[in-house]
Amino acid sequence: MLGVTSINRCAACNRVHQRWARATGLAIDDLEAFAPEEAAAHAYGQALAVAGPRGVTAPPALSARHRRELEASGLAMELANLAGNRFLPERRATQRSQIGGARAARAYDVAMRVADGAGLRPARRRIAGGASGDVLEIGVGTGLNLGAYPPDASLHAIDPSDHALAIAARRAGRLALRAALQTGDAAAMPYPDHSFDVVVGTFVLCSVGDVAATLHESRRVLRPGGSVRFLEHARSDHRSIARLQGRLAPSWARASGGCRLDHDVRAAIEGAGLRITEERSHAGGLLVEIVAAA
Repeated sequence: MLGVTSINRCAACNRVHQRWARATGLAIDDLEAFAPEEAAAHAYGQALAVAGPRGVTAPPALSARHRRELEASGLAMELANLAGNRFLPERRATQRSQIGGARAARAYDVAMRVADGAGLRPARRRIAGGASGDVLEIGVGTGLNLGAYPPDASLHAIDPSDHALAIAARRAGRLALRAALQTGDAAAMPYPDHSFDVVVGTFVLCSVGDVAATLHESRRVLRPGGSVRFLEHARSDHRSIARLQGRLAPSWARASGGCRLDHDVRAAIEGAGLRITEERSHAGGLLVEIVAAA
């Protein structure tokens, strides 16, 4: 356990370890005082925190029970990192980001499919299903909108995550759908001006790094008379709920990788010079469907 948490540098775990050290009289960093099996377990725990259970081999002297406990701790810390507990040293960030990126993409796909089953799917179908002609989906993620597009739509899609795009490509293959999927940033898109009739985004504006730049780029690639179609969660119309969203927003952003819980979607879209032509709100404005013209 100590080996795992020493890598993550979790403040809460450190407090527990300090109390344990005072109770036992053994300094946390006094590895020379450890028995050989304990020292081996400590090193194994550190390796687990970096590479995961499949990336390292347990020491032969480690009991099966001790190994399972360490692997459970490693998994718990990995989930904590995905939720925003980012304490790993920079030199380990690249290796862990590859592992975490793939798992985060799968976790996102599962979570959103659960949300679709709970009632989100009709809204997704309205937004994506209403797009026709040359269509660009920004933040396509794992491709959960792909099955909602009309058959005659010529679809391009962009997302910063290669792991998510790999899932989207498999989904497009199962649907026998031709879609040009590209890795990239919605705030600096590689497409020429006036390339598309429609730009689609679902749960994108709440999480991109630069909302204004993303909307500016969306408008730039639209043809005259084109439109944007967004499905987003947003700041509630009810003042008391909106205040609660404001209080929860910082912790929500940390847990969700930067998602804005209290984002004013309408103001952002209108601020980009787009004119809202259709709007549908759900749950007091917590979820909004917006269509806007350039």
